[in-house]
Formats: sequence, structure tokens, C-alpha cells
Amino acid sequence: MQPNKSLATFAALSLAAVAAHGASSIVYSNATSYTGTYLNPGANQVGDEIILGAGDRFGESFRFEYYGLNLDGNETVRLRFYANDGAFLGNNTYEPSSVFYDSLVQTLPVPVDVSGRNTLQYDLGFVALPERFTFAITFGGVSGDDIAGISLYNPPNVGISENDYWFDTGAAWQLRGTNVAINFGAALVATSVPEPSTYALAIIGGLCGLALINRRKRVN
Repeated sequence: MQPNKSLATFAALSLAAVAAHGASSIVYSNATSYTGTYLNPGANQVGDEIILGAGDRFGESFRFEYYGLNLDGNETVRLRFYANDGAFLGNNTYEPSSVFYDSLVQTLPVPVDVSGRNTLQYDLGFVALPERFTFAITFGGVSGDDIAGISLYNPPNVGISENDYWFDTGAAWQLRGTNVAINFGAALVATSVPEPSTYALAIIGGLCGLALINRRKRVN
């Protein structure tokens, strides 16, 4: 995870990378039209259910944008991907349930931009992606007058997101909506298959590990 440029910049850079390297594609992007607002979930986990656009299905990288105010550096963030394979709520709607990606708890960087907005990027390690799933965000350590909120963009220009969002009460997921679209600012890049260089590095790493074990055996 690393803080970096805005979502719009990420989308532009990703498009350039896709043009130069056909093995990757943007399969979801809601990073162009900032609404000027954010969702403040407090300490609760919230999620945005998305349907991917055409393209590859091994997750390469993911970014989302957040808004921070009065943060002191002790706050945390956690990103999870859920398959929507839980309880059926009707109208082709299923609760988020099975986790297939988890960043674990990490430090939330304090935004340095005057807008208070910052973007986090995650290396997904080529996780297999379903056509439809929920990405969920949890902020921790937010207290007093601290605010950590998720920037809202609309509409997505790659893929689909409904105008509601998931709210985890701690006991159950609730599907919530307002009279305005609640779509989290985010972008997802995927690849068709992991790069051959990834396999090569893994093999080299394994061989180096075996060599180190054999060396230790000889020394001992």
C-alpha cells in the first residue's frame, strides 16, 4: 500500500500502461467525476458492490481515494474484497460474505494535499476476481474531531456500481441508500494471467532458498 497521485491521474496512467502493454486492462473505474462529497463511516466497515467491465480477471492493482481531516497519524485502514454469496435479500441482491482479498490493518497516511484528499494503492498479487463483488473499507483509530471518509465519484466510466452501499453494523450487513448516488472513488486494474517474470522470480526465489538451506546444512 502506498499513497500516491489522484485517482484521475491513476486512471490516465493506467490507460497509458494498457496501451503499451496489452496484458493489463482497467476493469473498473470510478475515478473521473468527483462529486465534492465523501462518506463518513466512523469505525464501521462500508462497502461498494461493483460489476466489472470487459477485460481480464486477475487483480493486479487497486486504488481508492479518501478524505482526511484532523488526522494525527494513529489512524488505520483495512481493505477487503467480498464475494456477494451471503443471505439473499431479493431483487438479485446477496449480502457480502466470503473474503477473497484482505490487506489487513495498515497505517492510514495523513493527507498532505490542501484538499484533504489522498489515494491509496494496493498490489493485489493477481487474485482471481469474480464478475461482481463488494470492496469494503474500514477506518480505525478515528476519534474526537477526526474524520476519515471515502471520496464519492459518479458515474463510473468502466464497469457498474449501484447507487447504494453496504454498511456493516457489526451484527449484519445493511444495504443503505439516499437520494444521491453513493459510489466510492476507486479504480481496478487486472491482467489475463500473471506475468511470466512473476513465475520466474518465484522459481529463482525458491532455488535461492534451497541453496541457502543446503549451505546451512554444510556449515552445520
